[in-house]
Amino acid sequence: MNSAVARALYHALQLWRGEPVLAAMRDLRESRAWPREKLFMMQWERQKALYRHAFTTVPHYRDSWTKLGLTSASMTSREAWSRLPVLEKADLHQKSADLKSSRRYGGLASSTSGSSGTPVAVFRSHKSWAYHHANIFRGWEWFGIQVGDPYAYLWGLALDSEGKRQAWMKDGVFNRRRCSAFSLDRDRAVAFFHELRAHPVEFLYGYPSAVAQFAEELAAAGLDGRELRVKAAVTTAEVLKEHQRARIGEVFGCPVVNSYGCAEVGIVGIECEQGRLHIPIESVVVETLPGSDGYDEVLLTDLMNEAQPVIRYRIGDLVKREEDTCPCGRGLPVLGQILGRAGDTLELPDGRKINANLPSYIFKKHGKAGTVREYQFVQFRDGTIELRIIRGPAWTNNLVHEIGVEAREVLGVDVAVSPVDRIERVGRGKHRDFVRAE
Repeated sequence: MNSAVARALYHALQLWRGEPVLAAMRDLRESRAWPREKLFMMQWERQKALYRHAFTTVPHYRDSWTKLGLTSASMTSREAWSRLPVLEKADLHQKSADLKSSRRYGGLASSTSGSSGTPVAVFRSHKSWAYHHANIFRGWEWFGIQVGDPYAYLWGLALDSEGKRQAWMKDGVFNRRRCSAFSLDRDRAVAFFHELRAHPVEFLYGYPSAVAQFAEELAAAGLDGRELRVKAAVTTAEVLKEHQRARIGEVFGCPVVNSYGCAEVGIVGIECEQGRLHIPIESVVVETLPGSDGYDEVLLTDLMNEAQPVIRYRIGDLVKREEDTCPCGRGLPVLGQILGRAGDTLELPDGRKINANLPSYIFKKHGKAGTVREYQFVQFRDGTIELRIIRGPAWTNNLVHEIGVEAREVLGVDVAVSPVDRIERVGRGKHRDFVRAE
């Protein structure tokens, strides 16, 4: 579909749905040249407005804040904001009705895939969705991409017929060609490559694991990904590892643009040309709780969701402390490197607990060397751990022993290393470094 036609169709459908994307895009364009101080002032005014709205119309917040002696006029400083109770995933499960505003808002529910083991749903207003999409489109514009431009979509796919029908309709509206992360083998990757050659796209979009696998399969098949002439490969929904970034960039000859967000709040950060994640503070508040080893825990607030406000929500992610400036010169603050889930832990047979992201450091050199394409730690009920590995093009059989030794050095326990041909996806097709066997 022609980009201009797709763009007009998209905006017409969003207007019909009641989602004010154009208004949100105008708001973001107006603020794009603002200095950081002015952006923070606008954000604070929106924080205070959301607080008053939540206190007045949302039972959960009114009850919990009243117990602290707060009133609708108590939000006088950012320090006061930082003393508000943290919203937990359990609250979204157990108090969903009490977290909704007494005022009626149009919108759509947004649910997580459950890849973290705790699926949750939030009813997000049309305005919340509009800013989510507008923030994504603003990030695309930094790389010369416009809404309506055709793109390749490496994502999950519903298994039922109705879900597939809806996916087909959405793919048409968004002007995208889908390749399911569930069935991305060598033959499918080659077929998808030729499909994209016949129907050119402007960029790739998908899970880091799926885009990286697409790159690996093309390279193994002797195909040159640079022939697709894409402007960028945009990744989201999983932690992008450095060896994945390097491999994707090498195969497709384009920038790899990471984005960060969640179903409960929407987009929280998108990388600029300098590779730094910028926070769209016009619509999102990002706070951190002090952690250890240079990483802090993330709290999120959606300033645009008045239907079911999400305020100071503990998403469960860890972020690296970094300098909050960027050579690109934009006023938007910078978010540090996302490590992954704070709650994901490997519990070893002796009772020790370690963050499940730690073992990923074993594979930095293997990913760069092309010896390991993908891996997953599986912990069984008896505490034993199996390390499943999809071999890369430079794999040699002696690596089973070498990686086993490295894993033992990191974990302090024996790990069974098992080369496999396929690693099962979870949720909507996401990859997880660590899973517990049922």
